[in-house]
Amino acid sequence: MKKALIKALPKMALGSASLLALYLALAPRVAKRLYANMLFHPHPYPQGDYESGEIGGIKYEDVFFETADGTVLHAWYFEQKDAPFTILMSHGNTGNIAGRPALLESILKTGASLFVYDYRGFGRSRGRPSVDGVIDDACSAFDYLVDNRSVDSKNIVLYGESLGAAITCQLTLCRPARGMILQSGFASITKISKHHIPFMHIYPSSLYPQPLLDSVAVLRQGAHPPILIVHGHKDLVVPFSHGKELFENAVNKRFFVDFPEAEHSDIPLIAQERFVAAMKTFFDELQQH
Repeated sequence: MKKALIKALPKMALGSASLLALYLALAPRVAKRLYANMLFHPHPYPQGDYESGEIGGIKYEDVFFETADGTVLHAWYFEQKDAPFTILMSHGNTGNIAGRPALLESILKTGASLFVYDYRGFGRSRGRPSVDGVIDDACSAFDYLVDNRSVDSKNIVLYGESLGAAITCQLTLCRPARGMILQSGFASITKISKHHIPFMHIYPSSLYPQPLLDSVAVLRQGAHPPILIVHGHKDLVVPFSHGKELFENAVNKRFFVDFPEAEHSDIPLIAQERFVAAMKTFFDELQQH
């Protein structure tokens, strides 16, 4: 029996090595292309309304700008007269800027100017999306406003929708802003991945792409500006508990507005008046300090 066991050891070792190799090969940090296809769902141009030239009666300017690595991105710039702030919006992981008219209209109803851009690979933006790439896109959008449009960083309020909330949190680590609004955001990419894909529980955080998109960790550092968090109770994509966790871990001035009847993306549709009022109240708070 011992001889049989000794003979079987090489095969057992080979089998274990193969399993380990498979485990590592499928890790999010290694199989980046696989998980990028799961994380990002871009709608290429011309999907969406690119023809009207306005949202809610406010005209926009088509803008093309380059990122640090030379990727050309597309954005819409809504410049409103006497606007108290300019909103830099980072949207969710699906669609493009032309597919969010209700959300853009709600933001514009606050009286703020709005700069909303598409990540690389979305809409009319070039390239292919990746975690580090879309963070660079956000930094480049911020720099474009400051360097090319002479917008004072003290007058920029960051806005993140879903995945964009995590990107917005990352942006606060390297760019100053007056405030930030997180809509339907998740606590961390590891936590939301494990919620939707139980298989992901076998991977530690170290085997996820870096930066980790851990918004809770960012907020705990305390470098973030005043923050408004909005979340729907019926959100099945990013559970309401994630919004509460973000709020509980924010260490600077913070505000939370919940929407009992809202799901993941319909806050501007079913509760626009209250949504706009929440943002206006937040802007008033920012102007007082």
